[in-house]
Amino acid sequence: MSHLTLLIWGLFWPAIQDDAPPQAEEGVPPQVEETDTGFRIGVAVDQVFLSVNARSAQGGFLRGLTRDQFSVYEDGVRQEILNFYSEALPVRVVLLVDVSGSTRGSQSEIRRAALRFVDSLGEEDQIAVITFSSLPKLILDWTNDRQRIQNAMLKIYAKGRTVLNDALYVTCDDLLAGVSGRKAIILLSDGIDTNSMVTPEEALDLVTRSEAMTYVASTVEAYWRGAMNARVQLMSRGRLIPRQMTDEYIIGARKFLRTLADRTGGRVLDSEAFQSLSDVYVRVAEELKNQYYISYRPTNPARDGSWRDVTIRAAVPGAVVHTRPGYYAPGSPPVPRP
Repeated sequence: MSHLTLLIWGLFWPAIQDDAPPQAEEGVPPQVEETDTGFRIGVAVDQVFLSVNARSAQGGFLRGLTRDQFSVYEDGVRQEILNFYSEALPVRVVLLVDVSGSTRGSQSEIRRAALRFVDSLGEEDQIAVITFSSLPKLILDWTNDRQRIQNAMLKIYAKGRTVLNDALYVTCDDLLAGVSGRKAIILLSDGIDTNSMVTPEEALDLVTRSEAMTYVASTVEAYWRGAMNARVQLMSRGRLIPRQMTDEYIIGARKFLRTLADRTGGRVLDSEAFQSLSDVYVRVAEELKNQYYISYRPTNPARDGSWRDVTIRAAVPGAVVHTRPGYYAPGSPPVPRP
């Protein structure tokens, strides 16, 4: 854990439950092993793992594709696919929930959406819940117990400012550290950071290195409308406009959310485009359950910390294939802040 994570967590990390699943031993990644329910995939230091969605031109998921129908390229060079799984594999999902004062009126919908999302996942999937306002706080460690998740969501009280970047940093630097296999973050926020110690660039770098797909249920457009109305009121009273209410700041926040999702292979899902927040969560659950899992050993063995572009194609007319656009090669981990 970095010094920054210790500083942010402070005394706000609750005691870890006795029944929390054990984490992988640091520095000893788990290997692929056969179990009673199939294959459990771990992390191999010399392989790159990709979670891949394939859709038809009409938008539906393409199921039943085979290894031979996919081709993977790294920096334009074709790679040999070593492992290919089309069956559902366990996933670890972090619900990262903005509970700053601006979300107070949405808490009942947030709880309903989270529980509906849990119901749509498999028995082997695990969920953790982190809330953030003036500080990030782990309110539930890894579990698939619906009652525990419901109890945790009932403890949420919305107040305070927003430390989005800090919350992303500690989620990846601590909670997801050592977690192998498929992992995802579902971020529910307006995206307007008001009080973080971590910069957007630092948060983006660490989330990218964590290899967790990040889905953003964005309410930034609603925030923007509210900010425009508030600016009119403030100007009529001759008061200064806070930086967080300016168009420039909001546009920058919206761009950050888009980059965060695109860089990790996730998506920005505008809650206004759906009937409710629950529909957004169900959309994410459907996507997670309809993924192919592919690994390859890069032909470029350099451990130089450089960015590697990844492209994947499916030999199906009109197929649209989606995965993360690349990764950082090992060899240059981010430098912990003092």
